[in-house]
Amino acid sequence: MSGPFRVVPYERARHGDGPYRVVSAVFEEYGFPFAENDYDADVLHPERHYDGATGWFWVAEDDAGGTAGCVGLTDEGGGEFELHRLYVLAGARGHRLGERLCAEVIAKARDEGAARLVLFSDVHFTHAHALYRRVGFRENRFRYAPDPWQSREWGFVMEFDREGAQ
Repeated sequence: MSGPFRVVPYERARHGDGPYRVVSAVFEEYGFPFAENDYDADVLHPERHYDGATGWFWVAEDDAGGTAGCVGLTDEGGGEFELHRLYVLAGARGHRLGERLCAEVIAKARDEGAARLVLFSDVHFTHAHALYRRVGFRENRFRYAPDPWQSREWGFVMEFDREGAQ
């Protein structure tokens, strides 16, 4: 994949199963199992899980319209929002797409009145952890993921004041 890349809201007719293909490719790169199941339904059909009212989904696309990365955001209630599914294809890395996708999520969370933004990331994704710290998240906990494999994950948090500042 080559740039320039754009970060745009996901559209089923335009992006199809691109997010699923991105996530499965990154899992394969790390040697993780990835199979179609309920846990992956949000990347198979983002339009069903990120409704534009309490959830949003973006993709990074190349100049040919191919999906190079993705990220989601959900309103968990009580001022807490969660970043989901930040993945970028290996061939598209080095173009700051992870930062740009995070920026979309952070801006939307602020616009929606978030008090805190959380995310969970597999312990093996150390490059992603460095990105999260660089954009303002801090590590705050460890958990076993609610996925079929009970993956080990680090939790990260970003807190905002009432005006939306970090």
